[in-house]
Amino acid sequence: MKSFLKPIVDRHCAALNYPLSKKEKKKVDFYYPLFNHIVNCENYLCIKGRRLTLQESQRLAIISAMATLYDDLIDEEDWEKEQYFQILDRTLPLAQQTPKVQLIFALDDELLHYWKPTQQYKDALKLAIEWQVVSARQLHHDISLQEILHISEEKCGNSSLLWASIMDEDWQPEDKQFIYQSGFVGQIVNDLFDAFKDREDGVYTIVRKASSIATAKEIFIKECSRLHQNVLACKVAPSKKTRTIRRMACIHAFALVSLEHLQHTENKYPKPMDWSKPLRSELVTDLAFWSNKFKLLKYACELAELR
Repeated sequence: MKSFLKPIVDRHCAALNYPLSKKEKKKVDFYYPLFNHIVNCENYLCIKGRRLTLQESQRLAIISAMATLYDDLIDEEDWEKEQYFQILDRTLPLAQQTPKVQLIFALDDELLHYWKPTQQYKDALKLAIEWQVVSARQLHHDISLQEILHISEEKCGNSSLLWASIMDEDWQPEDKQFIYQSGFVGQIVNDLFDAFKDREDGVYTIVRKASSIATAKEIFIKECSRLHQNVLACKVAPSKKTRTIRRMACIHAFALVSLEHLQHTENKYPKPMDWSKPLRSELVTDLAFWSNKFKLLKYACELAELR
């Protein structure tokens, strides 16, 4: 990130006279690319018994930076789906080409120095953007739990397939099914861990819409079990399946630590639970505490055995 992606982003920001804020810089050239490398792509490749190549890592870094800029346009600037497709096709009217859009174009040009995007990637990108736009529905208080889960599955499942399309792999249908499901499980983990942030942003997730934290936990365990069954259905050596499940368990265990914390919070308040009442400390699962670090290890070991 430091030696490859950051200099590219800084160079184009300087050329466009578009300084990123501290928050934007963390997302663009560190957090989002790091997440996609370690939590997404290296998890998928574990089933193949290999890691990212340098070439895959370079293109993934640039596309990750572009993706978080797209997310900002969707989440913060409320752009329409047709405008995103105009960005993809480079047909967006000049008057609408904000500095952020110009940075996306610059990074897109940079990508061509390292990789020629495939049609599979382009199709996957359009589908992922469509569902990212649909996810704005989660800002509406009347959304149901089932609708939230459906959006989470489609949005993150298709995003995961987008990242898979960037790699030089011949993914089989069974591989794609586990990759798709891993995105759904990952979104549930994110929603549980970001309970406070989502509440402050006005986003309705499984935390605020499930009838109880116990119900949320049941849903998570069911989907995690389905993910592991998908991995076991892949046509690879058993050792690779086990390794993949164990690797993912280290990430998904964050959900169980958060669920335990949220359950304690729920127990403090009258039923039915009003999730606008808890304090920040009652919603944020702080991994700085050693007690939570030990719980993370314990739950990772338990999830690794879930079938």
